[in-house]
Amino acid sequence: MEIPEDVYGGPQRLYAAMAAGNPSLPVPVFLTFEEVNSKAKKYSQDIFTAQRDLVNILDRHEGTIIKRWLKRTTVQRQKVLTTAFPGIPLTHRPDFWAFRKESQPQLRSGTQYRDHWLLPSLNREDLSRPRNLLLFLRSRTRNPPGDFTNADANSVHIGHTTQALITPYLSGHTMLLAGQNTQEAYGRMVSWDEDDEAFDLMSRGTGLQPGEGLQVMEIQQRKMQFLLGCVGHILQDLSLNDLSIPKQPVPVLDYLLPETFDWSSLAQEIEEAPYKLQNAFDIGRLHTYVVARRNEAEDHIWSLREDPSYFHDVVLERSEHRQEKILTASGKAHPVLRQDIFWERVLSNVVMDAYANFVAWDTISRELDRLASKKSEYSDKISPDRELPKDFAHALAHFQYQIEEFTKGAIGSWKVGMVASPPLRQHYIREPQNPTTNQIQVTKKDASTINPDYLLWLLQVFLQDDQLFLCGLDNLCDELEREIRSNKVSRERISPYIASLISDLSLFGELKRQIGLATPGPRMAESIDEEERHAEFDKRTKLFRQIYKTLSSLGMGLAEFGTPLGKFNVPSHKRRTRATTQTMQLAERNLDLFWDHIDVSCRDTAGSSVHQMLNKVLQDRQLQRTPDWAEQPETQPLASIETSELGAMSGQLAALELQTRTENTVTAAISRAKERQKPKTRSAPWTSSSTATENLDVAQDHSIAAPIYEVSKRGFKVFTTLFYTATEEEPPGELPWSEFLSAMASVGFSIKKLDGSAWIFAPVGDAWKQSITFHEPHPGSKIPFLVARRFGRRLWRRYGWTIENFRRA
Repeated sequence: MEIPEDVYGGPQRLYAAMAAGNPSLPVPVFLTFEEVNSKAKKYSQDIFTAQRDLVNILDRHEGTIIKRWLKRTTVQRQKVLTTAFPGIPLTHRPDFWAFRKESQPQLRSGTQYRDHWLLPSLNREDLSRPRNLLLFLRSRTRNPPGDFTNADANSVHIGHTTQALITPYLSGHTMLLAGQNTQEAYGRMVSWDEDDEAFDLMSRGTGLQPGEGLQVMEIQQRKMQFLLGCVGHILQDLSLNDLSIPKQPVPVLDYLLPETFDWSSLAQEIEEAPYKLQNAFDIGRLHTYVVARRNEAEDHIWSLREDPSYFHDVVLERSEHRQEKILTASGKAHPVLRQDIFWERVLSNVVMDAYANFVAWDTISRELDRLASKKSEYSDKISPDRELPKDFAHALAHFQYQIEEFTKGAIGSWKVGMVASPPLRQHYIREPQNPTTNQIQVTKKDASTINPDYLLWLLQVFLQDDQLFLCGLDNLCDELEREIRSNKVSRERISPYIASLISDLSLFGELKRQIGLATPGPRMAESIDEEERHAEFDKRTKLFRQIYKTLSSLGMGLAEFGTPLGKFNVPSHKRRTRATTQTMQLAERNLDLFWDHIDVSCRDTAGSSVHQMLNKVLQDRQLQRTPDWAEQPETQPLASIETSELGAMSGQLAALELQTRTENTVTAAISRAKERQKPKTRSAPWTSSSTATENLDVAQDHSIAAPIYEVSKRGFKVFTTLFYTATEEEPPGELPWSEFLSAMASVGFSIKKLDGSAWIFAPVGDAWKQSITFHEPHPGSKIPFLVARRFGRRLWRRYGWTIENFRRA
């Protein structure tokens, strides 16, 4: 294509030339300065006038609005919303609904659902809940519109990436919104020719391209008019212009508003986010999430090494999420399913993922510590209308790059596991295996044989990088969580393993969303180049790459020690006898042999075991092993038994007796296992500048006495199940998840549900204690007895709890 000589003579010619080479490139509407300035002044007038009216109304009638709104039924609330906004979209995330309705050519020719893309938070499903409209009204009335610039600009992400919304364009000027708190200043434009910093303001994010600024102002004008309409309908019998009515005290919303979720959840935070003033980059909350996930990964490693039944269940579950399990179009199974190589792959991935995930989340937690320190250092210099301090901006850019890279790993696990998940693999076929490669090709079945459905469409978006970019990871996880939460059929199609992957992806999505809130504008300025970010990432993730390289180079032979799986399936549900004791000891020896083989292979390959590489970050632990069986007099009470083995244990450990066996800290079996291994290097205590991560190893120091809790009868039943001893007559049954939540709340834990199956339990008022993550049973609502005992083991490891720490009130 021949490029005209005057192509750079103006933006119109430049866009026309680019569009000629790429017909799918969107061409914006080009506006003049006078057109933009006129629209900006009109929008500013409407926004500030509406806000003044709302301030006058809320100063006198907010209490009445709250009472009337909360008394209304859902249908009555929906009538108010429809009156204020005729044609209001019906569902949460209406932009996702529109995305499925219109093809790309239809979008380019002009969308029929502009309001769905432009105002996704104005929808009937979310705003008819009791809290959201009242939160929305308070935040937009009591805060200047510039404080919402970033949130409103980011709210149309999907509209922009899908080209449903094309931003108008004006060159040579920057529009200012954030920090412009008067009607006259809001939306003012600064010429690049007249102000040397004008262009830099836009490139740094504190200013906006004028067309983008107009779009933000239109969103804000529409929202303020909508709120005025709602208030007018709710108070239609009152004179809203009567300023002689005395002002009333501002109601305390947190006290008056009902909870719309049974427990605090990330889903609730994300649902309410568009209706509240967002805290910029809430590092403390993110740190709670990340440290809990890191601790979970650490517990997972030790459970794999210590508990044969846990090892059995994890390996079996992962084997069911391998793409080799998918049939070909002709119904043929993969040939390796009948060979040891299949189990080599499964066992290798279990080991690799366990350590890689731990190092990844540990690295992220340390980076959050670094950011928290930087943010505190520059706290007086960070504001929405100012450029970020360079040092903090660089740290944020490095953290963003790190999250992007680690997210790729989580997406990779999703791409392998989701399509092979037992409830979903019927929708996919495996191409016949190419004998020249180990790669497996999987495609979706033809739509004529499998009816498309919304859940499958959402899950499929994760598999397509371009579609994932269009939707945004945080938006997609939000919508997926809503679908699973509100649709029982969809929930039953998500396996526990896939639910755990959703939890990780949603946490990465929230980290990315929060990074966006840390910047002064809707885009993060490129403070450092790609090469520098990559070099720094390599430097900060040296340990991660070392672990990955070592475990990737493990030779064959895992199947010899890791199969058949049945040798790890111990009779945990049975009362302890001589026979069950011997079976459990044999399973533990088999597990020791498996890990001995891995440790020896790592030392041969890299000169040290994985745990020696991780000695500065992975807390060393004594493996618990089953002592030899000792006959006990029938008439002697359990509390008075003092054998040579049990006498060496504290009263707490004797009561603990977790995970299918009476346990001892040091036994002859452990001594024999140690003889087969080189001594482990005990890690030094890891400390951090962050309060949340100080004294990481204190949870393992059981010399710090755990408190005694008085709990209800129902709560005591929960803890006796968690800390059941195998010497008792009959094991308890399944434990309702709701009972577990109530029991943990009763002993002072703040509980929050993440997306997927993960729940975070954070001790309230105990700074030295760290949060812990447990996964909700899925798709059922009861914790199997064996899993409940695993919960108990983790609580003992983390907080030093045994049944002796609980008394019935």
